Amino acid sequence: MKNGKILIVGFFILMALLVGCSSIEDEAKETNKAVEQTFKAEPNKTNNEYEDIAYYLPKDMKIDKKGDNNLIFKKGDQIFILFVNPNEGKASDAMYQSIQSKDSKFEIDKTFKDKDRFGYVKAYEIDDKLYLLSVGIGGVKMTTETKVSDITENATEMMKVVSSVKY
Repeated sequence: MKNGKILIVGFFILMALLVGCSSIEDEAKETNKAVEQTFKAEPNKTNNEYEDIAYYLPKDMKIDKKGDNNLIFKKGDQIFILFVNPNEGKASDAMYQSIQSKDSKFEIDKTFKDKDRFGYVKAYEIDDKLYLLSVGIGGVKMTTETKVSDITENATEMMKVVSSVKY
């Protein structure tokens, strides 16, 4: 009887682990959908400023460093880099084109357009189950390194920041 209970508990733990593990393909579908919805939504109101840049900063992110045309944020131990090229408008695809790489296979590579803006989300594996994630609109790009299981959440939050930027 005791072995039967251990076997059942072990089975449920294994199932929970399997359900909790997401593949990059599943995460890509979720990410594309969530980021597109955020791109189309009304931008969050700006709540921070640096030089000529106004932007929304989520409560769980803190400013780490400020530089020329970029800001570095931290959320726990995770670093997010926001880069703003004031010479590129919101409809520009120059930032998107600049992260094309012959050496990297992008598991996520989706673009979004409306009448005034060009947006995107891109991600590729840089280490075992660690991805470089970039989200942008026109001359604004935000980048971080993230685990597969956090791509959708991070990309959505990053699009909220990017879509709010005024310069």
